Amino acid sequence: MREVKRSALVALPPSRLFALINDIESYPQFLPWCSHARVVSRTEREIVATIGVHRGPLRGEFTTRNVLEPDRKVTMRLVSGPFSTLEGEWRISPAGQGSLVELALRFQFKHSLSAMLFEHKFAETIGSLVDAFVVRSRAMQPGEPLASP
Repeated sequence: MREVKRSALVALPPSRLFALINDIESYPQFLPWCSHARVVSRTEREIVATIGVHRGPLRGEFTTRNVLEPDRKVTMRLVSGPFSTLEGEWRISPAGQGSLVELALRFQFKHSLSAMLFEHKFAETIGSLVDAFVVRSRAMQPGEPLASP
């Protein structure tokens, strides 16, 4: 099983960062490897979403169920995809005038051949997530609304 952990300080308050993380429909606009993003269902406490990945030879999609703790945490669990395990967590905490964001994700491909071919590339892809959100947050104006809640 592979584990990826990343963290960063972001100049957005926790509520805005939480909204940015959950603006899944916008992922293809700022994640270069995200070919598509579709929300299957959304409530105040849960989002089920499908993300398409296209990065070099790595192509496919996966669906997660994301349990929401507003402005604090998003817990992700695999619904479907090429993994036997995919689980992770975004944690957000206040830090000065902004937020500390932490991402921890564990995954394992279902098939050993897929693991040999794609594990390293998928770990790099997930590792780039936090950096992409930091760049996206810098591009946002302080009062700018997000495309979707």
